[in-house]
Amino acid sequence: MDVVVVTGSAGLVGGEAVRAFASRFDLVVGVDNGMRRDFFGPAGSVADNLAAVERIPNYRHHRVDVRDHSALATVLGEYGTDVRLVVHTAGQPSDEWATGQPLVDLGVNTVGTMNLLEAVRRHCPEAVVVLTSTTKVYGDAPDALPLVETATRWEIDPSHPYHEHGIDESLRADGGRRTFFGVSKLAADLAAQSYAGLLGLRVGVFRCGSVTGAGHAGVELDGFLSHLVRSAVRGATFPVIGHGGKQVRDVLDARDLVEMFWHYYLAPRPGEVYHAGGGRERSASILELIARYEYLTGHEVPFEYVPEHRFADVRCWITDTRKFRRDYFDWRPAHDLDDMVRSVHERWVEVERFGLDGFPVSP
Repeated sequence: MDVVVVTGSAGLVGGEAVRAFASRFDLVVGVDNGMRRDFFGPAGSVADNLAAVERIPNYRHHRVDVRDHSALATVLGEYGTDVRLVVHTAGQPSDEWATGQPLVDLGVNTVGTMNLLEAVRRHCPEAVVVLTSTTKVYGDAPDALPLVETATRWEIDPSHPYHEHGIDESLRADGGRRTFFGVSKLAADLAAQSYAGLLGLRVGVFRCGSVTGAGHAGVELDGFLSHLVRSAVRGATFPVIGHGGKQVRDVLDARDLVEMFWHYYLAPRPGEVYHAGGGRERSASILELIARYEYLTGHEVPFEYVPEHRFADVRCWITDTRKFRRDYFDWRPAHDLDDMVRSVHERWVEVERFGLDGFPVSP
């Protein structure tokens, strides 16, 4: 029997992994304890996502906290060497939340990752493991690049090698300032590389930029595109925080990210680190994204500008995915920025009409 294990299986990326891999494996084993609600309150709950994946016939759910080494090892031990792929998406995803609870953040992101890797080592050492890391491991290093301010965005200076294709894996992750979230994710990222280099696990690390999709329970502390659209649909004020609203991010659809994982699984390169993002053509500043959303949907985005920017919130990040595309030349993102905006908009319009998982939306 071929088994895939997905941690964070009710979340944005985990849920897409469950859906994508259900037809490619005999059994999908999900691990998720619903802790996103603890992080962000009812608005951050993924209970509706869990209800959706539990309707998949060959899905089996385990309500396990990744910080619980014994419970996690029991799950991996139950399926043993039938496990072919482990997709680790469980984590605490917010810079600001981690500032208030750094020990919890470290436990979930770093200890949870090491618990998983050790369970794989003991029970299914031949499995391929995919770790969802983050570009936040670089802290504010991108702000040391030469940047140019335009009318609507911050941009990498055209004379710099990163301008055309974005920032590649040569950017150093030492020095600079980073949040507690960046620290915990960097530690997990490095641990995964060590499990590959020292112990031979077939681990690949994907440093993700901004990932979104219809299943994203965006809130102010995590998921800016989803939160922007959710606010607009509900007529709530969206906070534009710092940098004149000109900070730039590129966005990748979670479905395209999961396809990166699939290509890696088919031909793993243990210990490799890859950037995962939408690239220049899927990049936008907050101001540009507001304008694009209003044009595509006809919905106004009421917003309030907050002058002080967040700690280590860089002015421009655009992802260069050429390393991954050189190693896996069949992969290309299938969803452009307009696709993503429309799908997230349709999701929140539906939620406003019908509520989450059959329950009314809280005011």
